[in-house]
Amino acid sequence: MKITIQLRGVYGTIKVYPVCNRAKAFASIAGASTLTRNVLQHIDALGYGFENQAISTVETVSLEQLERIVT
Repeated sequence: MKITIQLRGVYGTIKVYPVCNRAKAFASIAGASTLTRNVLQHIDALGYGFENQAISTVETVSLEQLERIVT
């Protein structure tokens, strides 16, 4: 199972925004509008994968790829 996220640059920092309802639910549980590295690690531990929704495409990304770019 995968959740859909969107990576956005905000003032020089890459943020992970939830797109699908499951991703939004995880953000809500975490009490945040974005998914932090720590939250992403917990989501991964639950067996979820990640799909990055760019403006015109959707690509599968791994936790390792996200950890390299999310602070």
